[in-house]
Amino acid sequence: MSTKVLLVDDHAVVRAGFRYLLESEGDYDIREVQSAEEACSVYNEYKPDVVVMDMMMPGMGGLEGVRHIHAKDEQARILVLSMRDDGAYISRAMKAGARGYVTKRSAAEELSRAVEALLRGKPYMSKDITESTGQHVPSGDEERVGLLSEREFEVFCLLAAGRTVVEISQDLHLSPKTVSNHRANIMQKLGAKSIVELTRLAIRHGLIDA
Repeated sequence: MSTKVLLVDDHAVVRAGFRYLLESEGDYDIREVQSAEEACSVYNEYKPDVVVMDMMMPGMGGLEGVRHIHAKDEQARILVLSMRDDGAYISRAMKAGARGYVTKRSAAEELSRAVEALLRGKPYMSKDITESTGQHVPSGDEERVGLLSEREFEVFCLLAAGRTVVEISQDLHLSPKTVSNHRANIMQKLGAKSIVELTRLAIRHGLIDA
């Protein structure tokens, strides 16, 4: 029987590319959705063998999507696809319930291989993240960033990258007031007094490029 894959990404062109990569390698029954909310909604009905989840999406977001699906089904095989290869992203994805992590730049070579590994009950990390997961992160920074909720972590990364409250509210489908509340909580938890300090912390933590 075909392997059922739930493909979750907010960009139709990206989904089409991933679909092509999988279908060129094996027999797959692929269902596409464009948000983590939709993935959570159809999961029980579709019963996929593997979920392929983008990390950064508007709305709930990939991290929350992984966590919600894992809460529905502890045996769910979830593979995260992301542009990021930072240890903090990878660690949060695995703690949320993902069993594999592949960067989008390595997907052409490793996506099908990763799906097959998860089907065999084995975890999978793309080769290009091996070095990044071994990078040293100052313990103080790691502990402080670890205090952030998944949504706060997303907002933190966007703020540090220079996005405004209004832009973040549009990206994540949140109200500006909600984003402002998240920003206040982030500043308090991280002991930062300005966006510049947030940016410096994000750079030290390897979450954005210097």
